[in-house]
Amino acid sequence: MLCHRLISVASGLIFVFASAATAQLSRQDLEPRDDGACFYQNPNYGGSSFCVRAGETLESMPRGMNDRVSSIRTFGGSAVTVYQDVSFGGPSERFDGDVPDLRQTDWNDRVSSIRVQADTYGNRGGYYNRSARNATQIVRRAYRDVLGREPDAEGLRYYRSQIIDEGWTEAQVRRDMRRSDEYKARTSDETSSIGMTRARAQTIVRSAYRTVLNREPDPASESYVEHVLRDGWSRVDVERDLRRSVEYQNRVR
Repeated sequence: MLCHRLISVASGLIFVFASAATAQLSRQDLEPRDDGACFYQNPNYGGSSFCVRAGETLESMPRGMNDRVSSIRTFGGSAVTVYQDVSFGGPSERFDGDVPDLRQTDWNDRVSSIRVQADTYGNRGGYYNRSARNATQIVRRAYRDVLGREPDAEGLRYYRSQIIDEGWTEAQVRRDMRRSDEYKARTSDETSSIGMTRARAQTIVRSAYRTVLNREPDPASESYVEHVLRDGWSRVDVERDLRRSVEYQNRVR
C-alpha cells in the first residue's frame, strides 16, 4: 500500500500521511527530527499516526484519520491548532504541547483539519521558555475562552507562575481551568470522571442524532449521554451505534 512522504533535506524532517503502511513504520521513522507534530489514533501516542512539519497545514485529514485523533505529540518548538471541520472551519483550539489523551479535553475524535506553527519561544526538554508578557497573553486568552472573562489578579499570578516556573503549556492551563468550580457552574451542574460535562455530552448526542437520524433526540437518547459521560464515547461512537438501530435501517431501505 502506498505511503506518501515529503522529505526535507535541510531539516531531515519526514512528513508521513497515515495509511496501513505507516503503521508498519517505527515511531522513530514517523516522528520529525525538527519542529513539527505527530497525531495518533489512540491515547498515549498509540495506533496509526501521521506527522506534520511546523508551518504546514492540512485542510483535511489523511485517509482513515478524520475524527480519529486521540493524542498529539509536538517536537522542537511547535504548537498545534485543531479544527472540527475541514478547511479550518468550525470550533478550534490551540495546543502548545503534548496531549497524551484528548479524551481529557473536548477534542477526542473531533479533528478534521490542522495547522502546525513554529513556536518562536521554543521548547526545550518539555518546558516552554516564555517571557512574562507571553505568559500573561496565554492566561488572558485561556480565561476568555474557558471562563468567558478577564483574569482576576490572583488567577493571573497563579497561572503565570505555572507557565514560567513549572513549564505549563496553554493546554495545561485550559485543562486546569476546566476542573474549576467556576467552569463547572458555567457549563453544567455535572461533570464526569473524564472531564466531560453533561451539557457537552448532550451536545455530542444531539449532533449525532441530527446527522444520522435527521431529528432531535428523544428521552431514550439519555442512554447515549451516559455512555459519553461514563465510557468516553465520542460523536463518532454515538453515530456508529445509531446506524445499527432499527430506525436507521428502516430509513435507508
